[in-house]
Amino acid sequence: MPHKNPWRPARSAKEQFNRQAAHYDARWNSWSAETLATLVRLAEPQPHHVVLDAATGTGFTALAIAPYVQHIVGVDVSEAMLVQAAHQARERGLTNIEFHLASVEQLPLPNDSFHRVTCRLAAHHFTSVPAFLREAHRVLKPQGYLLIADTAAPANLAAAEWMQQVETLRDPSHVRNYTELEWRQMLYRAGFQTDVCEVKTEAIPLRFSEWVHKAGCTEEQIAQLRSLFETHLPDEAKQCFSIAATPDGDIAFAWPRVLLRAYRHNEASISTS
Repeated sequence: MPHKNPWRPARSAKEQFNRQAAHYDARWNSWSAETLATLVRLAEPQPHHVVLDAATGTGFTALAIAPYVQHIVGVDVSEAMLVQAAHQARERGLTNIEFHLASVEQLPLPNDSFHRVTCRLAAHHFTSVPAFLREAHRVLKPQGYLLIADTAAPANLAAAEWMQQVETLRDPSHVRNYTELEWRQMLYRAGFQTDVCEVKTEAIPLRFSEWVHKAGCTEEQIAQLRSLFETHLPDEAKQCFSIAATPDGDIAFAWPRVLLRAYRHNEASISTS
């Protein structure tokens, strides 16, 4: 039987990201520059490469890779995000990039088409990560690389459950984060061999005020989230996520990140279990 993810979002990613497209800007995304630089480095882009950026959003990853490759395609379920991505490409004078409205779990793209597939800070919104991985395997050329960067669930159960609670409250399109072990298992079942897996726990601080603003949270959501950060905070979560009050009354914290590179086997037997 196909793998079923029991986590279902209260709002679809398309609905959520159409709502919050206006909150995405260079100031917010600067916090993720480190994961972007690492992903580009691990991709080893070449001038002849054709690349797919899955769940491209406003195109930060696609725009960063475009100067190094022949062509790049970005897909996303949010029309509003893609409008911003196309605008950014025009602003930069990039002519080797195109954007399409599509679900990463059912890509309207031919088999064996891409040298690289990238996906950054998006997989925790997918209703079926295994379906995405199977599609990535299908559209990649043999020995092509899949590169994933995302926030990660910690191994500590109490901290992971608290993280899931606050992420779901903040963003109804959130499905769940995955541990390093879960990522390795899902990639293996989809026919990939993981050759790089970096879990980064050192702090890249986020600010609570910017974090809730980016998601377009209501005042009620913000109050509930602040309570979880200040009053209903397990010690394990406080330590795991480096949560601390700031002098200006804000809250600083940091999510763990996982960066993975996996390659498609020439002859893969893809499991659907």
